Amino acid sequence: MLGALLAHVRQFSRQRRQQRQIARLSQADQAALAGQAAPDPRRVLVVRNDSIGDYLLFRPWLRQLAQQVRGRGQHLTLAANALWAPLARTWDADLFDELLEVEFGRFQTDLAYRADVLRGIGAGGYGEVIYPLHVREPAVENFIRFMRAPIRVASQGEHRQNAWFGLLDQGYTCLLPTVRETLFEYDRNAEFFNNWRRNTSGLTGNGDVAHLAKGSLPPLQIPVVPADAARFEGADGRPFIVLFPGASARQKQWPTGHFARLARGLYQRYGSQYRLVLAGSAADAAHAQRIQQAAGPAVPLESYCGQTNLPELAALLSRARLLISNDTVAAHLATQLGTPCLVVLMGENYGKFFPYPPALHQAPCRCLFPPEMEARFAQGDFSETRRSPDIRRIVPERVLAAAAALLAD
Repeated sequence: MLGALLAHVRQFSRQRRQQRQIARLSQADQAALAGQAAPDPRRVLVVRNDSIGDYLLFRPWLRQLAQQVRGRGQHLTLAANALWAPLARTWDADLFDELLEVEFGRFQTDLAYRADVLRGIGAGGYGEVIYPLHVREPAVENFIRFMRAPIRVASQGEHRQNAWFGLLDQGYTCLLPTVRETLFEYDRNAEFFNNWRRNTSGLTGNGDVAHLAKGSLPPLQIPVVPADAARFEGADGRPFIVLFPGASARQKQWPTGHFARLARGLYQRYGSQYRLVLAGSAADAAHAQRIQQAAGPAVPLESYCGQTNLPELAALLSRARLLISNDTVAAHLATQLGTPCLVVLMGENYGKFFPYPPALHQAPCRCLFPPEMEARFAQGDFSETRRSPDIRRIVPERVLAAAAALLAD
């Protein structure tokens, strides 16, 4: 009884906090957009605030969307997460007429910054606003209901138990349907694009990816400049294996000691046949140094952490013989580049980002999960777990054996 009472109190407190957040953001959004320009039907805004891996799986469908928009004589503006905006500017500048780089984490907490961003958006005078995320973020999309655009489109999305969505949904002129079962993110983007295309074209029918014409799926392609890739090749021409120890969340990081044991195992098995390279952001440099120290001075581990931007990381991975990575952007890049890949991950979102469907593979990509998750998946159980899977239970010996199998192919 006491537990139920405490749960009720916690729920009430969460609701009160959310109500205050809704009021605070709504007041700020309405004020910032009070002087917005008159809507111009030739101007389309796409808002994409999620992570790098999400964008990599959205890129083929952004290309399709851009073709539709330009075919109608309209101009496309992409409001991009600052995490991957440089990547979009480098690889996809042909898809949009304007790129708005937004720090969406700050956008949700810093009202002064949010107001500056929204005043810029309001000055754009957009006639259509598209929010294509399936996992919608209310604190981001809240401003759309104050836009004057006569067309405002989003997905029905998930997490519908959140009361905030009732308010947000009223601000859209069209909510596109979505199937309830788990879809790979590429397919989820296909679902949105096809429903959007049908809606804007006055067509009827199911927009799910399964109903696309055979051979019409846009490929996952990453452009790499050969000269950029060549700079990562050693003078001796030896192939290399990349270890990517970083991740967006601590629970997704395979432990430092495990990576060190793996590096020692790879060196013991292959000696000088392969260079061993650590890659990651500047934030991963200290982590990489700990791995080097734990592996010991006898194991030659090079580190490129903090020495590559996203396009350069792609160039590095394009020349790798194998990538061994956590569930992070490097694994998406390698899979889409055609570099053999071994992903060590928790498995709590099985089928959404990994494993990739076979039709999208350009090279072998194997996923390793904690033993209890492997057992559940073998029985066909892909339901949510009560507790987060423990990635530490994936032992280095399993990863070494899987890496050896991929290197033997």
